[in-house]
Amino acid sequence: MTNSTDSGNREARVSQVGAPPVVVAMVVHQPCPWLEEVVASLASQDYPNLQTLFFLTGAASSPTASSPNTENDIIRDTLPRAVIRQVEGNPGYGPLMNEVSRLVEGESGIFCFMHDDVALDSNAISSMIEEMFRSNAGVVGPKIVMWDDISILQSVGLGADRIGDINSNIEEGEKDQEQHDAVRDVFLIPSACMLVRADLFREIGGFSPDIPLFGEDLEFCWRTHLSGARVLVAPTARVRHRKEMDATRSVATMSALEARHRVRTV
Repeated sequence: MTNSTDSGNREARVSQVGAPPVVVAMVVHQPCPWLEEVVASLASQDYPNLQTLFFLTGAASSPTASSPNTENDIIRDTLPRAVIRQVEGNPGYGPLMNEVSRLVEGESGIFCFMHDDVALDSNAISSMIEEMFRSNAGVVGPKIVMWDDISILQSVGLGADRIGDINSNIEEGEKDQEQHDAVRDVFLIPSACMLVRADLFREIGGFSPDIPLFGEDLEFCWRTHLSGARVLVAPTARVRHRKEMDATRSVATMSALEARHRVRTV
């Protein structure tokens, strides 16, 4: 938990650079019983210049027995100024996130791309922004912990070899004892929560339209490195992740897509 002094110092540092606008973009692709908690975490952010943009796919547009309120209702109740776009079918995470550069004007802002099963600590956005400016980074990601147990690490950035095989910097089930809390360069940031400079995103053409999911982050971060921009993890920013996308698809399907997209990326 962040104390009031730390929060005040962070806000002062952010204000010195003019608090550039941040647009949080999220794809809601299925009825989400946990969406209220996700949206509430966005509403609790201490960053002073935050806008939100939601893409609701066809599967997430009507109430169900487990989720009687529509996703549109849940978002409007907590974030009344949010921009919501209904989408026919499900074009995929990468292609929908590319729409952000068309819908949002200006080159000086920052995009934060998120999955619909990620909840942020209240200082997550401001911490990543602060590190982006301090380290002159193009892409910054948070420390990701398990949804139901914040003491278990899920990701602190990822590595990859020359043929695109991804490797983690942590062991499965590893406890968070602040052993990975140093800011450092990494090869890629998971697309579950990724902060990107808007000018960089437009310069390198956004996510690959040929990779709707499972590998879009590897391909995007690889091109980020080729452009000369830095990719960092800022562990002072912490988020919880349910990994619902993995739970709704078979291991064989995910492995096949990841392998196909890895070959395409290389």
